[in-house]
Amino acid sequence: MGESKDKAAKKRLGLTLTQVYVDALDQLVDEGIYMEYQVVIREALRFFFRHLRIEPFYSELVEEAEIETEV
Repeated sequence: MGESKDKAAKKRLGLTLTQVYVDALDQLVDEGIYMEYQVVIREALRFFFRHLRIEPFYSELVEEAEIETEV
């Protein structure tokens, strides 16, 4: 069976965080900024990958900017 290139394909990962990170996640969820930890972590990873210009996250950012400039 080959590797899936489907963006929706998911893999479960375990993560151990120090209390300072857990407290920050709690704050974001408790204040209603995000609904759950996994959403915060995914958004942070997207931001980080775009910052490092890692594909496909960076090209999505460029495409969004191009669409905004066309309007």
